[in-house]
Amino acid sequence: MKSLLPFFIARPKIVNLLVGCVFLAGFLLLDGLRYEYNPRVDMGTVNITTTRLGSGPEEIERSITMPIEEELLKVEGIEKIFSSSMDGMSVITARLDINYHDKTLLLSDIQKAVDRAYTRLPQDLLDKPLIEEQSTQKTPVIEIHLVGNVSEEILRASARKVAEGLREVEGVSGEHRIGYRRSEVKVFLSPEKLTQLGISIDEVRKAIVSRNVRDSGGSLSSFNAEKKVISVGQFQQPKDIESVIIRAYEPGNVVRVSDVASVISGYGDWEVESRTDGRRSIILQVHKKPTSDELHTASNVRNYIERMRAQMPAGIELIDVNDISRLTIQMLDVLVSNAALGLALVLVILYVTLSPRLAFWVAMGLPFSIILTFLTIDALGISVNAINLVAIILMLGILVDDAVVVGESVQYQRELGLSGPEAAIKGTQSVAKPVMFAVLTTILAFVPMLAMGGRDGAFMKDFPIAVLIVLTVSLFESQYILPTHLAHKSGSIEQKQSRFLSRWSSIYEKVISTLIRHSRKSTLAFIVVFIGVMAFGASTINFQLYPAVDIDNVNVKIELPAGSRMTDTREVVSALETRARELIPASDLLNITSQIGHHDTDFYGATEGRSESWALMIVQLKPLSQRTVKTHEMVELLRTELKKVSPVTHLVVEPQTDIPVTDKPIQVEFISSEESRFPAAQKLLDYLEQHPAVTESWSSFKPGRDVVDLTFNYELLASRGLTVREITDAVRVAMDGLIVDELQTLDERIYYRLQYPPSRESQLSTLENLSIINHRGEQIFLNSLVEFNWRSGEADIKHYQGRRTTTVYAEMDTAVMSLEQLNQDVSDFIATQSWPQTHPDLRVYQGGALVQQADSLGRMGDAFLICLLAIFIALVLLFNSYSQPALVLLCLPFGVMGVVLGFGLQGIDMGYVALTGVLGLMGVLVNDSLVLLHTLNNQKTDRASLLSNSEIAAGAAMRFRPIVITSLTTVAGLIPTAYGIAGTNSYITPMVMAMAWGVGFGMFVTLLLLPCLYTIDRDIKAYFHRRSEAKKDLSWQNSEQV
Repeated sequence: MKSLLPFFIARPKIVNLLVGCVFLAGFLLLDGLRYEYNPRVDMGTVNITTTRLGSGPEEIERSITMPIEEELLKVEGIEKIFSSSMDGMSVITARLDINYHDKTLLLSDIQKAVDRAYTRLPQDLLDKPLIEEQSTQKTPVIEIHLVGNVSEEILRASARKVAEGLREVEGVSGEHRIGYRRSEVKVFLSPEKLTQLGISIDEVRKAIVSRNVRDSGGSLSSFNAEKKVISVGQFQQPKDIESVIIRAYEPGNVVRVSDVASVISGYGDWEVESRTDGRRSIILQVHKKPTSDELHTASNVRNYIERMRAQMPAGIELIDVNDISRLTIQMLDVLVSNAALGLALVLVILYVTLSPRLAFWVAMGLPFSIILTFLTIDALGISVNAINLVAIILMLGILVDDAVVVGESVQYQRELGLSGPEAAIKGTQSVAKPVMFAVLTTILAFVPMLAMGGRDGAFMKDFPIAVLIVLTVSLFESQYILPTHLAHKSGSIEQKQSRFLSRWSSIYEKVISTLIRHSRKSTLAFIVVFIGVMAFGASTINFQLYPAVDIDNVNVKIELPAGSRMTDTREVVSALETRARELIPASDLLNITSQIGHHDTDFYGATEGRSESWALMIVQLKPLSQRTVKTHEMVELLRTELKKVSPVTHLVVEPQTDIPVTDKPIQVEFISSEESRFPAAQKLLDYLEQHPAVTESWSSFKPGRDVVDLTFNYELLASRGLTVREITDAVRVAMDGLIVDELQTLDERIYYRLQYPPSRESQLSTLENLSIINHRGEQIFLNSLVEFNWRSGEADIKHYQGRRTTTVYAEMDTAVMSLEQLNQDVSDFIATQSWPQTHPDLRVYQGGALVQQADSLGRMGDAFLICLLAIFIALVLLFNSYSQPALVLLCLPFGVMGVVLGFGLQGIDMGYVALTGVLGLMGVLVNDSLVLLHTLNNQKTDRASLLSNSEIAAGAAMRFRPIVITSLTTVAGLIPTAYGIAGTNSYITPMVMAMAWGVGFGMFVTLLLLPCLYTIDRDIKAYFHRRSEAKKDLSWQNSEQV
């Protein structure tokens, strides 16, 4: 590498051309980079969703969920399996081992497992189980809401038109519709006519399925061509079903569907009904292609919406809602604005402390390094996101450190009389070793994050990659680009000594001389301060795995009493929407949207189930910079006021979050196939309701509709010529209707449903008086064949690892008690119960946020150990010593005092993101210590000599100015982002705050504590040296006497 520097210095035009090409490439390509809010992360979760309309939770559980779970439990690489069986739907969530050696093989094994189970699933499924991997790339980038006081037919047709056009929009992979009911042709059977003609429901079903056929009959060869024979019996129009012949006696004497039923084209029952700003709507959730980014895709969709508005029928509005690119834009605005401000502060410090010419060339390295970093990130296929942008901002001040050291070294050689090229070569090479090791230690502090694993590690993976790239680019710039520019500038670059720094440098030398003379007492004083600060932090700092992010969406999860119909839920939601608009200033509000039928809020697609008595109301606020109320204030207001609206039985108000899914503070699984799990869960709920630290508690049990168990008399059933399947189909027709066939048109799929007229549908008397026609045409009453047993049912049957479970959740107030203490209280309560004796089948598993936190902190702890070990090895290589690297590492805990002090004084929660900043802080703190020790070592006349107190003080004073400059530039680059001077992002603030306070406080540790530790190390070496010499003298004297 030494030969490269003379090569570049001898060819300055190549360097100028290289710099020019980088700036030109940045100008041309930066706008075309892929910008996203979150990095591209697979969440390590797979959802398997299966739909079977008309089936209750228990039927779904036994016929769909359990067969699939049985196969999934055999798959290696799945950590845990959760499932929900609800009305008409089974949702199984497989949480994968994110460190599994072959993810592609694992996903293939899951697909094979589901395929094996599919052979055992009911034959009347409309679709195969849908397997979806959760990922940050699967979230919708924008929603298109079609709103208008028009007929549902017009609204649906407009939605299809918009959806078809989306296929042509660049970057769009597809869309998902909400509030878009299935097209159905309802065949209302007349029980009287069926009885009169002796026609069974099964006969009607078979006639329809046999008639609606389109199939190939093979090939017909002729003399000069081969032609395909197609048999077409498929319906051409939905109402063609009326002409289907059920029974034929003789030509002209037939019974058609129209003779026993009335046929009406319409829509299926609501699964999820959507509302936008109080009006019915259809929502198109737009998804992007994996190779596209959020910023450009959302922009393309917004442009498409503008074009489509003119093509919509009168009365229909197109509204873009929940544009995720707004988060990306806000993030970019905040980070870029704060970065620009930080950069400006860095430049001011450089101008004040260095000569203008040297400051200029040092500063020129910043945009060069940043642009080249962005281009490298894009070339590696990584998007520009919040994680790697923060990494670059954290490195802003550090980027100039190397350049400052190199620039001062080159200037020193010029003052000795060397020519520009000679000074550039000798000055750069003289500091190359400490500069390279300074960069290396910083990189080593972050690289262990790549090996952390887990979902948190995957989420933060882009951070160390960006650090590695930006520091490598910066090192290249300081070692080759900067010296070439300095070598060919005419005249000398006069050293500019700041009077302020010069004065403080003199004061510092006096102070450090005093501290060194009393090095042991000084070190003891630092230890006492360290203990005091840590005690202060322990009493004032709360730990929260992820910080509360001020996203501009507030979710309101609504539950009505069990058995409430969708019309009841719709009325309550309307009242809640009205009340919310009264509470929220109009200037702060964008939209209020509602979805009736579920209350799923997970950013990455996990579902809690479906119920007509559930709803989700989403309040979308304007960006924080454009409103008067913060999100957490709005949450508290809505939480207090909306709970007053009756008849809501359960209402949760919480801000939307885009962080990896976190568990609740208390989360206890009661696992058993017996009913014993319910009283046990209730007992824990009763305990939690009385606990002072618990703010809210609930369980996963949701009462559902009453269940009617039919107990068959099988001998009587067989004698009447009926089967269980025929009875089941007849009951379905009477209660909810039975999907028997479908018709695929050019626009959509249309289902055919057999059912009784609405006046009799789902009535108890209908079931009790239901009659079935057997194959002999005889009328048999259901109540003569079965016994009816009524019981209450569950709305959602949950499984954990294949067994039924009821989960108890609780939220807490960390101001009352710590998370650890609350979980210990719950654990102690569970230990006092006699469940193992009274309910041997019951298994209790206590998970929740504490387990997730311990897992994350365990991996973070491993990363810290790897970081320290790697840095220690690098320093041993540099100093060829064990004691001096130990001195550097001893300073690190004292540097962390700044983080604890800053967080404690400002009331900021410590968490995973902040600890990431502390991990990176290790490498930064090492840099100044490394340079100071390198200077002190160079003071020695030979390797064995020991420095006096005055020499140590003088050496430390020599490094005062560069240490202060590099620390100030680092802090200056971080302060705007840490304090949100140009806008705030609460997710990254703790990380930047940790770095800023740590570096600032670490400067004092390096300048004050390290010389004292060095002096103690010198005294220890001197002591052992004297003992060694004394032993040698004694040995020599003994030999002389002999």
